[in-house]
Amino acid sequence: MTETGSPLRVYTLNGLPPEVVAVTFAKTSRVPDSFEEIARELSESESSRFHEKWVIGYGHSSVAEHAVLSIAIENISILGAKLVEESRLSSFTEKSTRYQVMSPDNYYTPPVFASGEAGDVYREAIARLYATYDELMPEARAYCDEAYGGPEWRERGYTPKGKACDSIRGLLPAAAKTNMGWTVNARSLKHGLVRMASSPLDEMRGLAAELRRIGEAQIPTLLKYTDPSSYQEGWEERMAAHEASRLSAAEAEVGARGRAGRAGSARAEGARGEQASGGARIVHYDEDGEASVLASLLFRAGGQPYDEARAIVAGMNEDERRSMLDVALAGMTEHEAPVREFENTSYTFEITCDFGAYRDIQRHRMTTQTQQLLTCDLGYVVTDDARAAGLAGRVERVLEEAYESWRMLADIDPEHAQYMVPLAYNKRFLMRMNFRQAFHFVRLRSKVQGHESYRRVAWAVKREIERVHPLLGELIPVDVEGAPAAEIVGVRER
Repeated sequence: MTETGSPLRVYTLNGLPPEVVAVTFAKTSRVPDSFEEIARELSESESSRFHEKWVIGYGHSSVAEHAVLSIAIENISILGAKLVEESRLSSFTEKSTRYQVMSPDNYYTPPVFASGEAGDVYREAIARLYATYDELMPEARAYCDEAYGGPEWRERGYTPKGKACDSIRGLLPAAAKTNMGWTVNARSLKHGLVRMASSPLDEMRGLAAELRRIGEAQIPTLLKYTDPSSYQEGWEERMAAHEASRLSAAEAEVGARGRAGRAGSARAEGARGEQASGGARIVHYDEDGEASVLASLLFRAGGQPYDEARAIVAGMNEDERRSMLDVALAGMTEHEAPVREFENTSYTFEITCDFGAYRDIQRHRMTTQTQQLLTCDLGYVVTDDARAAGLAGRVERVLEEAYESWRMLADIDPEHAQYMVPLAYNKRFLMRMNFRQAFHFVRLRSKVQGHESYRRVAWAVKREIERVHPLLGELIPVDVEGAPAAEIVGVRER
């Protein structure tokens, strides 16, 4: 075949400062030269002037996405790492509590708990958690060596050390320090810096200052205007004050009897002791979601207007709908995702799981997640392996003691009291995801190699989708190996 025009060229721009790379790519919209030629003519000062005019002056912020930094963050708390990882358009890798035994003297202490009686409570509570973690680790390892040391387990991706760490990682406090690698573009970093600088947590504000110092050495112009946001600062307090004012007005109408009833209900919500983990229930969804997905598939393949596609779908029976969905996924391998038309319906889940499991679930950052404070009010989880190894009693005892310490500290400062919450305690949050995201989530997080807590969440997500959208729910692949029968009611493997 005769080639026309200029030949295809694909290459990388190596060794250039991030701001220069961003301008090189941005200028191609106005300059006919090759990227190499554009880059040769640029200096860092010229790039800064370009950004001042186009990014800062005219608001063309997408240019900043071409400037990428890879940032190493060491000795940040697990709680702090989760807050950093709320940045959606980024890539993270974090030190694993599954493959590494955590050091008992490497944890974060917020200034509010650095001294006095509160400081003593904080340090003693964390010391008890780590002492129990260190005491039980050899026993957990001995049990897991025997239970998971065979070749059949290695072939399935299990390691005795990983299972041992998994079995008692719930004893680690959220204050435990970890390391993380963060690859992020300048636009997302700027948004993250504003959010961290506006945080009520001292650790996050200190991290924002350090990140700004590091970032400004490479992308000084693109990190302008990263001061704390008056909108984000104190947002929770303003919302809480508004709700308190509303309740106060309502209580004035219903009288003292109503006040007593509501106070009792609020106290009853707090749960001591071990509680179920891995719960997920749909709290909102598109009732016509299956038709929306089918119509979008037909719209793409058939070429007709959307209204006509909806009308065709409305006339289909269940078998015809199932057949179209099967064809839409035909030939897809386990390493591929469904076509994007499956994004045309979404679900909001209320999920309750232990904080250790949440650390993995949060990595699905393209979902929309709404958080509550980390507390000890929702009970804790003891793993099946800890029970089988005879460790449950000692685990429960130290977790109960942690509750008492957390309660005292939370009365002083609920934000910073989060640091001493053990990973075994449950966290409640909302997670909104479209069907395509749910498909990936269940397929990945239900795998037998995964932790039992987030496997339960994956099973529940599939069950809930099958409940409201049976034809879509049955499409989701799921690994139910080793699942208790009660967990897989309604789960059908495709």
